[in-house]
Amino acid sequence: MNRLAALVVLAGLLIGALVGFAVPTLNGPAYRSGATIVFTAAQLGPGPPTASVARHISQRVPSWAKVAASGAVADEAGLHSDETITAHEISGAQSLRIELNSFTDEGLADRATAAARTVIAVVTRMEFNRVSGVVSTSGSEPESLSGAWAVWGAVLGAVIGAVAGWLGCALRRPGPWVSRLAGGGSRIAGAQAFADSVDHEIRALWMGLRTRRGLTAVALGFVAVGGYAATGSVWPPMLAVLAAGVVAPRDPRWIAGAMLGLAASVLPPKLELVKIGPVTPTVLEVAVLIGLVAVWRRPGKSIFFWPLVVFTAAVALGSAHGVVNGGEFSEVADTVRALVLVPLGFLVLCRVFAGRLAQFVAIVAVGAAVASSVELLAAVMDWERLLVDERSSVITGDDTSEVSRLSAPVLPLWGPLLILLASGAFPGRPRWRLLLIALPGLAHEALSFNRSTWAPLLGFVIVVAVARFGSRGLVKRLLAAGLLGAVALGLAAAGALGGTGEALAGRVTSVFSGEALGEDSLADRVRENTAALNTLLDHPVTGIGVGIPYGGEIISYDAVHDRTVVDPRPWIHNQYLRMWLWFGAFGLLAVGLLMVRVAAAVVHSWRRRAPATVLVVALGLGLACLALQSVFQTTLIDRPSLMVVALLLAMLALAVGWQPRVEEFGQVGEPPLSARRIMTP
Repeated sequence: MNRLAALVVLAGLLIGALVGFAVPTLNGPAYRSGATIVFTAAQLGPGPPTASVARHISQRVPSWAKVAASGAVADEAGLHSDETITAHEISGAQSLRIELNSFTDEGLADRATAAARTVIAVVTRMEFNRVSGVVSTSGSEPESLSGAWAVWGAVLGAVIGAVAGWLGCALRRPGPWVSRLAGGGSRIAGAQAFADSVDHEIRALWMGLRTRRGLTAVALGFVAVGGYAATGSVWPPMLAVLAAGVVAPRDPRWIAGAMLGLAASVLPPKLELVKIGPVTPTVLEVAVLIGLVAVWRRPGKSIFFWPLVVFTAAVALGSAHGVVNGGEFSEVADTVRALVLVPLGFLVLCRVFAGRLAQFVAIVAVGAAVASSVELLAAVMDWERLLVDERSSVITGDDTSEVSRLSAPVLPLWGPLLILLASGAFPGRPRWRLLLIALPGLAHEALSFNRSTWAPLLGFVIVVAVARFGSRGLVKRLLAAGLLGAVALGLAAAGALGGTGEALAGRVTSVFSGEALGEDSLADRVRENTAALNTLLDHPVTGIGVGIPYGGEIISYDAVHDRTVVDPRPWIHNQYLRMWLWFGAFGLLAVGLLMVRVAAAVVHSWRRRAPATVLVVALGLGLACLALQSVFQTTLIDRPSLMVVALLLAMLALAVGWQPRVEEFGQVGEPPLSARRIMTP
């Protein structure tokens, strides 16, 4: 079977490579023409330009190269939507090589010359006529780029084909890992049994607040959050971590709670301690290290072991590639420390809560509700230290609203958590308790103003609702929700809910009106993707490595020196392009294999009628929600998002093997659901 799987994956790889090689040529060939610009200092006074002015030009040419590739030049030059400009400095010559890329070669040399003149005009204005430029070499004869795009497509096609082949094998004939999945139960009865278990754990948490252990846990949380809010020092959270570490050998749930509190709460994710060489450890990393020591001897091997090993290998190779290519070591080290939170955090959480899945879910849900409530209170009371990454304005179309835009490390958790709350695997009674948990998250999501988060979240919640309530039940609830939403949106747009409500209404309506498509933020992300793709054309297999600029730019104005500054952009919103840039095709393949294992676990749990099928499906959709958000959000370098991925993978690894206790399962009767609905017994 292993040989057959290898042949299927190899066949998928080859077919994907062939298709990918052919697709870029369907729209015809691509061409490039280049021109050269030479800059000199302008004669502003009676004397000749000084040496300092000449040095100014040499120092500014790298920034002008990024200006040439910016949207300002593209708009003024009147480029077509499928045309882009790239620029490279000619070292020691105070010159730029301008290249115009297009799908047609007709008049391309003349248009490249015109684009070079536009670059001169833009740079001259930016430097207040202190420099001048001349096109020393006009546009060259068009050069075909079809070969480079074909190789790029072949690499991407090979990755997609290999992942598709692996998915087919995992669904048709899975490996030994499938033996870890439970089966032979009732989906709905199992969901009810799990919900009852979570209900029991939530009640136990409430009762535990009256015990010495409960009061100690609350006190440690108050010291960590309150101490940081009052002093801004990392030592109150560190004190709480050390206290949890003392008792972790006996009960590692203490240190797991500290990890969750540091990664998905209101505390900054990078509470840095003492600098050790080029690295400055964080409190979260100390907590993870203590957690590893506490659980290292505990047995347990999950269904995600090998996919996470492959992912870790891809991170190591991409980081080594970056260091060899001249990437800054401190940046590479910081990136590696962030990414390894996924496998290490997964290992700790999975072993700590083995056999305690319901308690795990209860702690996460209640903790997230408390954290978002504290964040909302901090926004009202203006506790600045707890308003992590808060922004004071929201730009929608041409309108700028001066309102608070909340973030906080707990925010990435709410998308998957709301899907779980709607799935039926979480207790829905009493209603007031469910609302008490869900409303802080809904308010937090709304006040984040993140449209790229709302869309996939809403879609997956609807999918879960269809599975749970059936089509008729869904229509009734959608009509009620739509009517309530329309009334609230109308009141907000009219200003009845204040400036924040008005800004929120404008944010929502911009999605349906198409106004969002014309915003600068979308054009900015398109320029990011264009720069990344141009870089990947030269490095489609290996990428460029971690810590190497990919070509994106940040343009700002330096009022002190009276000049425009263009710096390399350290981030990119499309995380799949970032993975390709950092880890090469192997990194894409590693992430694809992890996604395949998640999808296969969901499908096989459904086929085997695992008792926790509903929970498994909800967690799979939560991970899919994060995967879609990764097209629009900078989540790959975001520690809270990485810890949420580790948390969801740990829950999923435990859920596929969950079995209700006999006494719980026996008390669950046949659920009053229509047999026509999807999740039937």
